[in-house]
Amino acid sequence: MKIIPIKLSVTTCYLVKYADRYILIDTGYEYDWKLFCTRIEDANVSLSEISHIILTHHHDDHCGLLHTILKENPSIQIVMSNLCKGLLLIGENDHTHGGGHVNKRIHELIRFKQLYISMILKKKIAKNTNLKFPPYKFRDQDIIVTGGTRLREIGIPLDGKIIETPGHTVDSISILFDDGDCIVGDAAANMLQFAGTKYCVIFICNIDEYYKSWEKIISEDAKQIFPAHGKPFSIDKLKENRGKNKVENIVDK
Repeated sequence: MKIIPIKLSVTTCYLVKYADRYILIDTGYEYDWKLFCTRIEDANVSLSEISHIILTHHHDDHCGLLHTILKENPSIQIVMSNLCKGLLLIGENDHTHGGGHVNKRIHELIRFKQLYISMILKKKIAKNTNLKFPPYKFRDQDIIVTGGTRLREIGIPLDGKIIETPGHTVDSISILFDDGDCIVGDAAANMLQFAGTKYCVIFICNIDEYYKSWEKIISEDAKQIFPAHGKPFSIDKLKENRGKNKVENIVDK
């Protein structure tokens, strides 16, 4: 098994190789198409070699390219949670479950477009997207997974399983391989440490659920975390930082 990072404008997606095929974890924004094509070409991978796309959750920076990719290779099976299925059909990031920025510093960085977040994230988000994405309707060939679903059960010949990791969103899932590699989407992150994120993503729907998901990842013997934002890191970082961001510090968007 080989994990290949596909770094797009904001989101890092992952290709995972098995035999002569690949699974793709997340897709990036709708506007990332040209960059996505460049990145997979650099990795010597063609769209025809991708058999499955696993969505960690429904947000626009994770599912925006679904339709574009499927136009090129409609045989790809999309793998998602049952909650993700309904949210994809709406075509907009879910606002019905509350949530906010992980702390005041992050909130202020975003609000006033300062430093890294203003130059790289906020400007692009403001210019290119309004948290919406092309609605996606579940097809007969697509696959619904639950916590504990083994990859081999859904036709992916890799040793690993799906674990449910809500908190960032209600539909978040992670992919845990038996060797300890864990691709988590936004269930953890490695960005803006100077602003006190402490390995949390900048937006969290439910911080108590978020840290429960960390405990699950830890208890399942994950060793290396592959986030959608930032570089991979050791599970020790989750162990050291669990619970450090407090619910009272969450700032509503």
